[in-house]
Amino acid sequence: MSSKPKSRSSAATSGKDPPRDKKMKKSSLATEPTSISILSLPDDLLINCLARVSRLYYHFLSRVSKRFRSIIASPELYATRSRLNRTEKCIYLYLRFPFDPKTYWLTLSGLPSRNVANGSSGYYMEQIPCPNYLRPAQSSTLVSVGSDIYKIGGANHLHECKIWKRNYCVSVSVLDCRTHTWRQAPSMGMARNANATATLFDGKIYVAGGCDEEYVSKPNWIEAFDLETQTWVPVTNPRIFRLYEEDRVKGFEAKSVSLEGKLYIFGDEAAVYNPEEGKWSELGREMYGMFRVERGCHCVIDDVLFLWDRYKRVFKWYDSKSYLWKDLIGVEGLPELSPDPQVCQVEMVDLGGKIGFLWDQYLYTATNQECRVWCAEIALERRDGDEMWGKVEWFDSVLRTHQSCSSFHVVSASV
Repeated sequence: MSSKPKSRSSAATSGKDPPRDKKMKKSSLATEPTSISILSLPDDLLINCLARVSRLYYHFLSRVSKRFRSIIASPELYATRSRLNRTEKCIYLYLRFPFDPKTYWLTLSGLPSRNVANGSSGYYMEQIPCPNYLRPAQSSTLVSVGSDIYKIGGANHLHECKIWKRNYCVSVSVLDCRTHTWRQAPSMGMARNANATATLFDGKIYVAGGCDEEYVSKPNWIEAFDLETQTWVPVTNPRIFRLYEEDRVKGFEAKSVSLEGKLYIFGDEAAVYNPEEGKWSELGREMYGMFRVERGCHCVIDDVLFLWDRYKRVFKWYDSKSYLWKDLIGVEGLPELSPDPQVCQVEMVDLGGKIGFLWDQYLYTATNQECRVWCAEIALERRDGDEMWGKVEWFDSVLRTHQSCSSFHVVSASV
């Protein structure tokens, strides 16, 4: 009995490891974890993993390898995102420069958390490809349909038309936001510029205005693009402008909005469209408050109309039951913005049930002159039925560009 403890003692004092049973050693090796690279996964599993990642980080992931880049551009990935209910709204930005014939498109992207500096949101605008045939594009109307963005009308190539017609054309281009590729859609019947208004309603894109004043009372002042048949169809002119009104300053620019299953259009007058009868009817007097969309930055989120009141510097929402505009309560922390649209341009879009709010800022110093575009994400909550609350989740400068940037357009697409 004394020999066993002596052998333990001699092994300990000699500095050598005590002998181990071979079966125990083999068993311990079998339980060691084996590292598996995500690159070794088959395509179907990799697609399933990437589909659960926010679209904001896809540009970053596409740089990992050619295989990642191919999968991120594949229709199978976005079909999986849709099946897993991972589709999200993404912001797209379209910049205009007065003397630059090029077209600049960007999308809101995010950095991985480890790459985000202290005090930064990690969000920024990433430029996406744009083919030469879209240049120049100084003015266009934008509308999103699912994962597609339709760029309607706008400037034409300089050699194709006279100077006074350069801002008008019939062409329609479509950006597929899943693959960032472009295609051409059938042309409109009427040449239009950025003053046109376009709204998705009842499976069609309704486009009105943006043409020469002589066409305001013509039948083809408004037309609709049928998404199923891929054809343009005529729409009855609502005749919302008084043609001989004195002291007209704003021109014949219309605004339209789709809300609660109806299409509204605003000019000097307002009308609501019944697609079954193909007729317009006059807007009821109790709904005249909706005219504010004709003058302000607005968007529709979950069938509720929101508006930025630039003079009172508050967000408002339209209560269709009481026909009143009400303040969005609780929005704090945003900087004071100038009410002058020539000094500060603002845009707002649906960001998946939240408000995506963007504005520009021009900075002039002795050493630097630039234009910055800022973005804020505002969460929404309805309380007690007749109150709407908002909370700023983050805001940050997402783009720094040349000071000659004259304006920007914003649209959100589902990807």
